Amino acid sequence: MNSNLSGKKIAIFGGNGFIGSHLTSKLCEEACQIHIITRNPKKKRKFFFANDPGQVNFEKIDNYNQLNVTEKIKGCDIVFNLVGILAENKSSNFNFVHEEIPHLIANGCKENKVRNFIHLSALNVNKISDSSYAKSKYKGELKLKESFPSSTIVRPSVVFGRGDNFTNFFSNLSKFSLFLPVIGTPEIEIKKNKFPKIDFRKKVKFQPIYVGDLVKFLISISNKKNKTYDLAGPFEKTFEQIFDIILKYKRRKRIYIPIPFFAANLIAFFLEVLPNAPLTQDQVKLLKYNSVSKKGLQNLKQFVKTPLSLETVIKNYL
Repeated sequence: MNSNLSGKKIAIFGGNGFIGSHLTSKLCEEACQIHIITRNPKKKRKFFFANDPGQVNFEKIDNYNQLNVTEKIKGCDIVFNLVGILAENKSSNFNFVHEEIPHLIANGCKENKVRNFIHLSALNVNKISDSSYAKSKYKGELKLKESFPSSTIVRPSVVFGRGDNFTNFFSNLSKFSLFLPVIGTPEIEIKKNKFPKIDFRKKVKFQPIYVGDLVKFLISISNKKNKTYDLAGPFEKTFEQIFDIILKYKRRKRIYIPIPFFAANLIAFFLEVLPNAPLTQDQVKLLKYNSVSKKGLQNLKQFVKTPLSLETVIKNYL
C-alpha cells in the first residue's frame, strides 16, 4: 500500500470509535504521527493500537468551536473526520454533529493550510430526502466543500468488523431471543377506496463493507484531493441473508419476524423514550432505501483488489 505518509502528522476526529480505532491501528504501521481529537480521551481502544510509545496521542476537545478546532489541527498534514451519530440524544443532534462539526474542521483545515481533509459520510445520503440523518449528512458535505473545496468525501455502505454496532448487535440479540426482526417486509400500502396491498417481496438490501478494507481505502486515498467516493462491499445482502450468516457461524436457529414499516415506526416511537434506543423513527425511514452501489464496489477495488465478504471475515471477530 503506497500511501506516502512517512513523517506526516495526522489528526483524526472521532479516532477512538469503531472505524477510527481500526484506522489508527492501520496507520500505526506507517511512520507517521497520529493525533486523536476526542471528547473522551480516556475511552481508548488499546486493543486496536500498535505498541509504539508516542506515535499515538489523545487530545481532548471539550467544546467544538472554531477556535478549539483550528488549534487542534495546527501543524497537521492530513485530517480525517469520522465523527457521527446514528440517533440524536440530549447531548448530540444531527445538525451539530453532521453539519457544524465538519464545517468547523474544514475552516480549520483552510486556516492551517492542511494538505488534505478526508470526511466520512454515508452511502446515498444525497438521494434520501425524508431522513433527518441523511439530510444532515448531505448538508454537512455541502458546507465543508464551501470552506475547503479540495476535501475528499467517502460514502460507505454499512460497515462491519470487530467492534461494530451492526452484526454484533444482532448476534447479541440472538443470544436472548428466539425471534429476529426483519424490517420492511412485508410492506402494507393503503390507498383511498382500495383494498390494502401487502407486498411480501420488498426487501431492503445492503452492500456491507469490511472495516479493514475501508481503512485501507482511506489511507490509500489520503493524498487525493477534491474527490467523492461511494463505497460498497463485494455482495448485496438482505436482512435475512445477514442473519443467516450470523446464525450459521453461531450455530443457532431463530425465527424471522417480518415487520412492516408502519409497525416498525410505531415500535420505534415507544423505544425512543429509552436513553439508548435500539431503533428510532428516523432509522426506520432510512431502512426504506437500499444501501447498495455498483460504482461503490468499483471504487473500492481501485485500491483494495480483493474486498473481503461478511462470510469470510465473521469468524475472525464475532
